[in-house]
Amino acid sequence: MTTPSTPANGYAAFYAAAYRDDHRHPVNVALHMVGTVAGLALLGGAAAMVINPWLALAFPIVHAAPGLIGHRLFDRNEGVGDLRVTRSDYPLWWFIRANHRMTWDVLTGQWHR
Repeated sequence: MTTPSTPANGYAAFYAAAYRDDHRHPVNVALHMVGTVAGLALLGGAAAMVINPWLALAFPIVHAAPGLIGHRLFDRNEGVGDLRVTRSDYPLWWFIRANHRMTWDVLTGQWHR
């Protein structure tokens, strides 16, 4: 029996099919990239004590909000809904990892629609 924490097809299949299918609109992809880069910059600045380390607590909002806005306005999925953080069909950390991989893929020219 497969549980949401261990889907049968694994992360690679999730990224290749489910995740990429939910990210077709270029503005949505760009918003995800903005959130990923801004969130990492926030964490990096907080870690370097350049900014207040308590601001690292804002990471989940800074990281996720642009992507959620992108889904709401550009890549709507009635079956899943706009608030992707409530999905239980795949582990939450797969979505976080996929955001970073998508950003890397776009920056290195590996993201094609």
